[in-house]
Amino acid sequence: MTAAQTAQVTVYVRPGDPDCALVLHFLQQRGVEHTVRDVTADPGASAVLFGRLGRIAVPAVQVGERLLVGYDPVQLARFLPQPDSPDDHVAFGAAVRAVSADVAREHGLPATFGVEVGRVSPGSPAEAAGIQPGDIITAIGPYTLHGGAEQFRTAVAARRPGDVMALSVWREGADQRVDVVFPRPTEAAAPGGEGRPG
Repeated sequence: MTAAQTAQVTVYVRPGDPDCALVLHFLQQRGVEHTVRDVTADPGASAVLFGRLGRIAVPAVQVGERLLVGYDPVQLARFLPQPDSPDDHVAFGAAVRAVSADVAREHGLPATFGVEVGRVSPGSPAEAAGIQPGDIITAIGPYTLHGGAEQFRTAVAARRPGDVMALSVWREGADQRVDVVFPRPTEAAAPGGEGRPG
């Protein structure tokens, strides 16, 4: 574990639970050292969760004193210790900003949420996925973007080279799914940043 990974990470799981498998895969893919405790075989693990939550809920990820319940990549990326290697970083390659009430009305959104796409960098993962200026990204996988640009950038920061990020994109009054692929270094194209639309 690097100096940036000083927080102890413990994962409470139940065998066969799909969300537990997703959390473990998330940690392994990012090289985060962790301890796994099976609540069905470890009475102490069950006692910890019951004492903290008043119930036994899995998956639960303990990072230092913080306990994250469920598989939420955005929260995991926010609170997990981060590796130091610059090779693990990815870029979306398009400017984004939080959707305002006026933008939501203009695009016919039922509520004010998501991020509006500005300039898209040539050769970026966003361009390769077909993201266009003026698109509204409303969700990442099953998670609706209520947290604006900060939530979106945190979700991007959670990705690593080789990951695929499923987005829901609102374009011309219709919702569509777009898969953004973050290439590995040998496949990388021109990088782009996540600034604000100009």
